[in-house]
Amino acid sequence: MTTIDDPEWRDNPRLNAWLAEGRDGFPAWAELTGGGWDFDTGSLLRLERTVRERFPDRERADAARNEPFLTAAAWYFGEVHVRNYGALWHCSPEPAPHAPGRLQPLLRLPKEVLDEEEAQELAEAEELYEDDFPMCAALDTVVAAAGPPAGDRLAETLEGYAFWDSVVDRALELARARPGQSRGSRPRPDAPGPLDPGRPGQDLALWLAMREEAFPLWARATGREGELDFSERSLDALEEVLRQRVHTLGLADRLDHMAAVERYRIAHLPSVIRLFDDPVFDCALWYLGETACRARGARWLPLRNNEDVDAETRPRLAVALIDRRIGPRLELTAALHRCLRDRADPADGYGSLRAALSVLGRTPVTPAPVRSPSG
Repeated sequence: MTTIDDPEWRDNPRLNAWLAEGRDGFPAWAELTGGGWDFDTGSLLRLERTVRERFPDRERADAARNEPFLTAAAWYFGEVHVRNYGALWHCSPEPAPHAPGRLQPLLRLPKEVLDEEEAQELAEAEELYEDDFPMCAALDTVVAAAGPPAGDRLAETLEGYAFWDSVVDRALELARARPGQSRGSRPRPDAPGPLDPGRPGQDLALWLAMREEAFPLWARATGREGELDFSERSLDALEEVLRQRVHTLGLADRLDHMAAVERYRIAHLPSVIRLFDDPVFDCALWYLGETACRARGARWLPLRNNEDVDAETRPRLAVALIDRRIGPRLELTAALHRCLRDRADPADGYGSLRAALSVLGRTPVTPAPVRSPSG
């Protein structure tokens, strides 16, 4: 029995025949649907509308999944992944016993471009069935986009590449150096397309809303309410609040453990320090991220796989400037850890909170007004 990682999944009669049918049928399909299809990532919104106009519900699309229209549409959808992100087509050489007549063309980045650390991380995640390595079933995804509700399901499939941006670069470099799986299938000159991580998951969105609602009371409790205005200069006041809190909690003699907390990306070490169990630090984490968003135009990044915000995932909270690439990004927990280190000893790795924003670019935007909890 073969698996998706075996070479024959990329080159076999079933896959090659389906790719040829989609590629050869594409010119007529493109003319039928108005032309102008350029394999740009932005065209996926139009593709979804086109499929929905043809098939008002998913049931009718599923019944027509092997017809030329959806074959060409799914081939085009997949080639957007191929030409912008370096994904490769995969398909089982043998039909599935339970569905012998159904083809399942899949899209995935080539694993051979992973470095040793990435490969190890992915292997461990696969063992736990928790990996988020981008993979997409082309025909199933296009069929699922038919019918209501209206949305951007096809475009959302690109979000998974955002956390593997360096792998995308290597996959595209590899694709430029060797023949494509389908005639004429080459990376676009401006590939990759924008690597947008998408919207925060429901749990992160709830955490953000709750911290925003608690902010007025929290700010008053710090005694620095008038200074905490989401400007960059307000981060100096925030830093002083955090330093005072450490002394109040009696943790000043254990700050050296923060280097280990940051290095191993865990929220606490047993019996050592639990800063993010403390509501002052929890709100400070949100305030730092919000200041980066309002003063520098950053955005909150969703946690990978939209995990819940908890003790294990707080160290991964980050904001970033979203342009053509996902970065640059500011890791919030690490910035709070650095600002609490010894200012007098450069070797200790101290970094001010205000300086931490420099990773997001040199030109700040006009700070947004402080928003009320209602909106």
